[in-house]
Amino acid sequence: MPLAKLLLAALVAGLTSDAPAERPGPGAEGGRACVQPAPRAADRPLVVLPITAMDAPHQDDRPATATIDAIVIHDTETPGVTEARTIVNWFQHPRSLVSAHYIIGKRGELVQCVPDARRAWHAGPSRLAGREHVNDFSIGIELVNAQTGRDPFTEAQYRTLALLTVDLMGRWGISLSRIVGHREVTNYPGVKRDPADNFDWGRYRRDVARLLGAVAVRREVSPPSQARR
Repeated sequence: MPLAKLLLAALVAGLTSDAPAERPGPGAEGGRACVQPAPRAADRPLVVLPITAMDAPHQDDRPATATIDAIVIHDTETPGVTEARTIVNWFQHPRSLVSAHYIIGKRGELVQCVPDARRAWHAGPSRLAGREHVNDFSIGIELVNAQTGRDPFTEAQYRTLALLTVDLMGRWGISLSRIVGHREVTNYPGVKRDPADNFDWGRYRRDVARLLGAVAVRREVSPPSQARR
């Protein structure tokens, strides 16, 4: 399924409108709105999320007591780069000593470099809500972007990011309040400024909120040789 069609089910359900989530349903009487319940999992439109698996060596075990309960959004700060695979090449370099769980390219292509259960090396020295070492309990997502504030985050990136976020929230019980930018958790806020200023947090959070409980996301993981073009 082409990435441009990934949100077809959401569009049919009216998820891209700005209408409120609660609407008067059949049988509303006396001006009282009957709130329609969220569809059951079996009734939700199925959206396939294609993922290419390309391992990065810079990863290790999470602490035995760690619980995955946060998502950290990054950008790659790479002018002129458009493809996620280009970032993978750097992650796979022996001297890079960095990685992230996922990379989303300009066309919306999604690459997974580190299994969710493993610790990626993405946040560096960091703190979230008083807890140190954010890598221990978070998932890191990189968006390919120059970080100039003028390089646009594409529609395809926002679509893929929203679907991936919904999938991760369901898998790990992560709340919207625990989705943050790298600049919010780093110990070096004057240096680490990702994601760039033009990343639309409001749009991203609205997209996620509208998809939650409305679609079922199914991962379709392929090795590089079988990835969809």
